[in-house]
Amino acid sequence: MNLSFKDLEYFLAVIDHRGVGRAAAALGVTQPTLSKAIRRVEEESGLVLFDRSTRRMALSATGQVFLEHARKLQADYADAMRHAAELGAGRTGLLRVGATGATMTQFVLPTLAQLLPRRPALRVHLSVELSDRLLTALAEGAIDLAVAPTYVNPDPALAQIPLRHDQLRIVAREQHPLRYRRRLGLADLCDQLWILPHHDSMARRKLDALFTHANLRPPQAALEVDFSSTAGLELVRDTDMLTIVSESYIRRSRFAGIAALSLGQKAELPLQLSLLTRHEAIWSPLMHEFRDALRTRAEHP
Repeated sequence: MNLSFKDLEYFLAVIDHRGVGRAAAALGVTQPTLSKAIRRVEEESGLVLFDRSTRRMALSATGQVFLEHARKLQADYADAMRHAAELGAGRTGLLRVGATGATMTQFVLPTLAQLLPRRPALRVHLSVELSDRLLTALAEGAIDLAVAPTYVNPDPALAQIPLRHDQLRIVAREQHPLRYRRRLGLADLCDQLWILPHHDSMARRKLDALFTHANLRPPQAALEVDFSSTAGLELVRDTDMLTIVSESYIRRSRFAGIAALSLGQKAELPLQLSLLTRHEAIWSPLMHEFRDALRTRAEHP
């Protein structure tokens, strides 16, 4: 097989722009150029990538599998070219890290505070996103590493380095009436006011599943936030609102005036803090150094 990388890029552009016409307009090439490129990819791979029985070009089942491999090739190629460009320019100090709001304040920024004095030439591109978006950015090669809580096994194309086990807890102010109930259950929390992550966050889905599994309506957010913050905990402390936050965040922030509700093992929400990257990523010395410093931070808070 002798696939042209340019043809592969054209194939991906047709997928990303959902059609030959839109892809051609975006790339500034003609539609026949893209159509010929797709035919060459099919001929070289020996696969039928599109179902041409419909008016629009839809990927075949084989094409869906090929797409995953094509995206991986694109990410690895971009990774290699970026490293080569930096080496050629004498710049080997770029680190592209992704974090959630919570892991940024708890782990990533303190780790960078350790590295920066030792690495004056270090340049960091820090992306703060929800976990799902970080995994997508990793798979596409937009970032090198991500520090995120994981609740389920991530994409098999990603390598997961466990850092520490943690637990999401439902918390309220210390004097909240619910804390004085003898038998407190999830049903008592359904109609409370909540501060919650957005619906598409892993933590929110985990919480919703906990209530759904108990045949209860998931809590509705009075306030939706991107990530846990001191400001959010202050609002919980000063009102009767509830929220979810990791045990490690509570400990590290040393935040007074809030406490976890006693709900028993059935309300446990375990999570794992992980460092994630692509399986085939090219590890620079700086990435190794960041990983080691991050491990120390996670193991010795």
